[in-house]
Amino acid sequence: MGRQIHELLQQNQAVEKPVFFDDNMHKAGEPGSHPFAAFEKDEFKDLSFIIGVGYKHLSAKNDISRKLKALNRTVLSFIHPSCFVNETAEIKAGSVLYPMCNIDQRAVIGHSVLINNSVVICHDSVIGDCTYISPGVVIAGKVTVGENCFIGAGAVIANGITVGNNVIIGIGTVITQDVPGNSRVIGNPMRMVESLNLF
Repeated sequence: MGRQIHELLQQNQAVEKPVFFDDNMHKAGEPGSHPFAAFEKDEFKDLSFIIGVGYKHLSAKNDISRKLKALNRTVLSFIHPSCFVNETAEIKAGSVLYPMCNIDQRAVIGHSVLINNSVVICHDSVIGDCTYISPGVVIAGKVTVGENCFIGAGAVIANGITVGNNVIIGIGTVITQDVPGNSRVIGNPMRMVESLNLF
């Protein structure tokens, strides 16, 4: 995920010389890379951070986001120039919006949310910290999505729905009723399942 976000930033001339905190890259001797835990060191306190942790590690991403906040580090957001973001919407630090997203009136996007290609988030919806929204998702008005959620490609969430924390929504799922935290849902009509092998 880090490399993918880096490419997106480079294509849009948003970063010149990135520094990576990645154990695998560091072991391979890639230039500009450091061990992962080094991001907390004082020598890097003047850097601006974007968290490139993928959907398989949303809780860890949330921990990193909180640590950066506690260390008073600068965490950047990136909104692709092809996105439409209404002037009344709020996008919090660390969020990344891929191309062609549409964020409507008074929507609130939490910290370190990743919104993939062509996502629509309608008016007055709130997306919790460190949630991952896959391509083509449509979230209708006045929806609340908790922290650390994964929403699969092409899912649709109807008006006024509440989705709890740590929920996995499978590809193409249509959400027409509230989803409690720590649930796994899939299908149309939506059904709860014991596990989804997304990860």
